[in-house]
Amino acid sequence: MIFAAFFLQLTSLLNPGRPPQLVNKPLDMTRDATKPFNGEEQIEKTLIKDPLKLYLDVEANFDAIRDKAETLLWPENQDEARWSDILDRMAEQAGMPWLPPKGLEQLKGLACNRGLWEDLGNGYITKKPQKKKTSVQVIPETEPDDEGFVRLRVNPQNAGPAPRIHYAEDAEVSTQSPVLSDQFLKTNALRVRFLVVDPSNQYETGDPVVWENKLVIRNRLFEEGGKRKVELLVAPKGKLRYTLDGSEPREGTTYTGPFEIGDGDTLVRVFAECDGLEAKSEFRFPARGQKGVQIDDVKPAQIVNLKKLDSRNKTFSGLKEAKEKGVCFENVTLTVGQGARAVQVMVGEIKVTADYIESILTTVLDQFDSATPVTMSFRKAHFASGHDLKRFAETLGIEIQQGEVIQ
Repeated sequence: MIFAAFFLQLTSLLNPGRPPQLVNKPLDMTRDATKPFNGEEQIEKTLIKDPLKLYLDVEANFDAIRDKAETLLWPENQDEARWSDILDRMAEQAGMPWLPPKGLEQLKGLACNRGLWEDLGNGYITKKPQKKKTSVQVIPETEPDDEGFVRLRVNPQNAGPAPRIHYAEDAEVSTQSPVLSDQFLKTNALRVRFLVVDPSNQYETGDPVVWENKLVIRNRLFEEGGKRKVELLVAPKGKLRYTLDGSEPREGTTYTGPFEIGDGDTLVRVFAECDGLEAKSEFRFPARGQKGVQIDDVKPAQIVNLKKLDSRNKTFSGLKEAKEKGVCFENVTLTVGQGARAVQVMVGEIKVTADYIESILTTVLDQFDSATPVTMSFRKAHFASGHDLKRFAETLGIEIQQGEVIQ
């Protein structure tokens, strides 16, 4: 019965599309007479000789196996097929050659990596993927500094083995624009446009990708002639409006230079705008003579400036405190390890819980030993109350400065 099945498979492979017929093929009996007889080895030797039925090296025989798979495992006149159906046909289709365990999965991986097949992400595979267009992924590795400078990591996508990335700061981009020399760009432009070209012509040139900077609003409190004054700054550039009565700053007074705020507790609300980019900030200054930042224990509160937990112990203590108080974070950077053996994970302007951050750390730390350094920084943290914010800061030794809390 075993040999009958074997003959049937061989015949179907040789004559795809025809009714299967049994054809005799003698078992290859050549062997090393000094070693014990091994029936499995003899059958394998038979299968890998003409007429070939078994492929042991999927990568080396990629083209031949792929051709058979596309002919026999896809439904007729269809370019897309459910992968589970392809696996079923592999087991049923007598004309399909045999492969090592997981051989068809290996074939799929190779074909997708070479752009010959595409996993559509819905359980289906296509054997005729649409030609991809070049693009770029832009990841800010730092927040804007006081001059608006940001370090960008620029990753080309669908761009071949030697992509060319053109860029233009606050201007239109073309193939005549400067070319990035590496993956990084430090810029304080409001917008940077990227255009990726694949010199190998494997991928068509896609549309430009636009990255937008963020306006950063800063303040400085100082005294002049016995009066308290506030200076406002915006980076990279922009126009500012402000209010001192708690009203909407978009319609406030145009900022032209430092202004007096008096001796009482004062809330300064600020609006910045430049070329379609906008930002808002609030700065509270306590009454003259009051020490420290004034925080209302009852009202919800936010920390709105960069803070860092600079050790493994502080990071995990901070996450423990945050879980207990229901704190959410934005603009988080996690760094595990140091030097060449380091992993950095960044979370942008989305609220994430301490549980979410801890789950990321747990996954990353699987690759490191228990003494590996861990740090965490965040630019914004949301608290249910000012009381929770103060307890969090006190427990972790975080210093809160004027203008770093919004309520």
